[in-house]
Amino acid sequence: MNHIDTIRKQIEETQVVLRESQENFVKNPESYSARLLLMSTENYLADLLRELDRAIAELPSKGSSSLS
Repeated sequence: MNHIDTIRKQIEETQVVLRESQENFVKNPESYSARLLLMSTENYLADLLRELDRAIAELPSKGSSSLS
């Protein structure tokens, strides 16, 4: 599994945790820990998405040649 696949798997797993965190927060809107978990998960997902963007941007573009 390459780096991009690993990041995508982490994103999928984090999205599951995010949905659970959102449900927990809706049930417990006054809970500090529910709010903290939701915010932390949202931030972690945003970090993963940025990391995926960077990894994709670093891929060699198709059609480009280093034989200039």
